[in-house]
Amino acid sequence: MTLVDQLNQSPWRFKVGDEVFIAGHQQEHPAKIREAFGYGPSGWPHYRVVDHEGAVWVVPQQMISVSRIPA
Repeated sequence: MTLVDQLNQSPWRFKVGDEVFIAGHQQEHPAKIREAFGYGPSGWPHYRVVDHEGAVWVVPQQMISVSRIPA
């Protein structure tokens, strides 16, 4: 099975509790995945994440990573 086939069958890359970094946000502290939210207009999976200050964000999958994202 190709990677494209795998992504089409199960596009979700993160699970509840995973620590992630959000592109365009500070990279000092990771956020946590709170919920797999659904698909956005672009077709990408979206997640609700909570940052270290308690703010909740809805973020598309292509904007998050388990590694720090350089500016």
